[in-house]
Amino acid sequence: MRNMTRNTQKGHKAKKSLGQNFLVDPNIARWMVENAALNEDDVVLEVGPGKGMLTKEILTSQCRFLHVIEIDKTLAPFLEPIVKTSKNRMSVIWGDVLTINLKELSPPPTKVLANIPYNITTPLIWQILEHLVPLGTRELLLMLQLELAQRLCAKPKTKDRSPIGITIEKMGKAQIVKKVPPNVFWPTPKVESAIVHIIIDKDLKLASDHTWRRLLRVAFARRRKTLANNLSCVYDFFKDKDKTSKLLDDLKLPTTVRAEELTVDDWHHLYEFISKID
Repeated sequence: MRNMTRNTQKGHKAKKSLGQNFLVDPNIARWMVENAALNEDDVVLEVGPGKGMLTKEILTSQCRFLHVIEIDKTLAPFLEPIVKTSKNRMSVIWGDVLTINLKELSPPPTKVLANIPYNITTPLIWQILEHLVPLGTRELLLMLQLELAQRLCAKPKTKDRSPIGITIEKMGKAQIVKKVPPNVFWPTPKVESAIVHIIIDKDLKLASDHTWRRLLRVAFARRRKTLANNLSCVYDFFKDKDKTSKLLDDLKLPTTVRAEELTVDDWHHLYEFISKID
């Protein structure tokens, strides 16, 4: 690993401002591609390819096409040669993935494979769910900071429960499939990472639903407050304690319940009610 890391450093200095931690272990890249089970119908999106470790491995698969989005143009000497040898199966889009219109990717991605920069993980996943899932993206295999990975997969009544994790659960499922040590990256991060497999197979437009997003955002605004207390800050209905108590009783929830304690079915029933009064 020491020699591999030294070679990887040549010709480029990682930018801390961009959250760059380059994957330097080809075994991890190979594992991701094998577990993505890419076939000739798959169109892949990779975000933050860095020097192309995962990119090159994706192109050894049967995938039909690969979109690569990279913000750092100083990485062109590493990525452009890969494009030239890809036999028209790959394109590089230079820019900030958070400002690029993902709906314009053609052909639209069916799967996303990426070692995502830690500093953009949550907004990027929201964008994928909102803009790409309705167009056909059904699987994501993402290398993330372990702490965030646990948040995406958190069960009810745990401190890691979050709006994005609940949304993914309602749209499909997320699972940590592999933990990744810091020494497979350069520079070596101070945190552990994990690979998360997300499958989307229902409620494909949920992430675009304003009522759903607002409900979760308000409910989790102050985690130590009760659900009713948080909702009363925005929804007039919940300012009436008697009405709130009856609603929660109908939903079989205690008046002291907090947002992190609700199951995805609880959220569905609450969302249906909010949709009628919002």
